[in-house]
Amino acid sequence: MHQFQDRRSAYRIPVKVVEAYNNHTPVAAAAAETPANPKPAAAEPAVDWEALARRQQADMDNFRKRQIRRAEEAIATERERLLRLVLPVIDNLARALNHHPGQAEPLRQGIELTQRELERMLAAEGVSRIETVGRTFDPQWHEALAAVSAPAEANTIIEEIEAGYTLGEKLLRPAKVIVAA
Repeated sequence: MHQFQDRRSAYRIPVKVVEAYNNHTPVAAAAAETPANPKPAAAEPAVDWEALARRQQADMDNFRKRQIRRAEEAIATERERLLRLVLPVIDNLARALNHHPGQAEPLRQGIELTQRELERMLAAEGVSRIETVGRTFDPQWHEALAAVSAPAEANTIIEEIEAGYTLGEKLLRPAKVIVAA
């Protein structure tokens, strides 16, 4: 057992210990570059912790506001997408009511009830129908499918093919119309 004694103490090498790094320079290089009579280090500027805290607080407030704005935009975009998906259902119900005037009365009442309920739901969400027939054609709100000669004034909408809808002031879908030439 005496053969395996710790003999490291016999092999000690004197090492000069350097307390700090010099601008992220390794210890050995910093020790080699240090002059014999070092000059006193320049005093570092005092940190204004209060200003730094105010700046960090303002950054967090801006970040929070930006995240809220992004979330609201995402919600509005998804809401528009969902409402656009519902619009063809209302169109199909209107076509069913207009296409088969001689159908059974209970079926007709059921279709009318469903159509009114969907229109009520859309109105509660802020969706409104664009008024078209008899109005002047406006390319921002209407899509002209045809221009026909009619006794009405030129550029007046004479027939609505598919209703247009707005969500507040934003256009969800333009109305498809026929215009007098």
